[in-house]
Amino acid sequence: MRRSIGLVLGLATLPLTGVVPAAQATGGGGCAITGTITFVQPAAGASQGRWSIEPGVINCQGLYNGYRRFNGPGTFTGSGTYTVPPFGTGACLHHVGSGTVDYRFPTTGDDIHLVEPQDYALVGAAGAFATPSLRGTFQVSPPYEGDCVTKPLTRALFVAQATLIRFYPPDPNRYIPQKPS
Repeated sequence: MRRSIGLVLGLATLPLTGVVPAAQATGGGGCAITGTITFVQPAAGASQGRWSIEPGVINCQGLYNGYRRFNGPGTFTGSGTYTVPPFGTGACLHHVGSGTVDYRFPTTGDDIHLVEPQDYALVGAAGAFATPSLRGTFQVSPPYEGDCVTKPLTRALFVAQATLIRFYPPDPNRYIPQKPS
C-alpha cells in the first residue's frame, strides 16, 4: 500500500520537475502573460508581416535571482516580424516570427526590467516562444478582429504560460539565511 502511494505521488509530481531551475540557475518561476496581439499583414509582394503585443501583463510566481520573490504583476510588450512558411495554408495563423519583448515586474528587492530577443512559431491558434529567460506556449484567442475567411486576422487576445529561469552567478556575499556570526 505504501509503495502504491509513493508511486502515485511520484507520478503526480513528475510534470512539475520541468519548471525547477537547473543547479547553476539562480532563480526561476512560473509566469502567466496576457495581452492584445496585433498582426499587420505583409504588403503586396512582401514576405514579412509585423506583430506587436501591447498592452500586456506578466505575472510570475517563484524566485528571481535566487532570493527575491516576485511581488505582483508587471507590464509586457513586444514587437517584431513574421513570415508565413511555405507549408502554411495561407496567411492566417501560420507564422514563424522573431522580435523583441520588453517586460517589467516587481520583486521583493526592486523592480526588474528585461529586454530580450524572442522567437516564436504559431500554427492554428497555438504556438511556442522562447527568449533567453522565458520559455513557453501561447494561444491566440477571441475576441478576434478578422475571421481568416473574408478578412485576415489582425487582432486577438494573447494568453501564454512560461517558465522564467535566470542563470546569473549568485552574489558571493549573499548567504540566505544570514551568515552565522
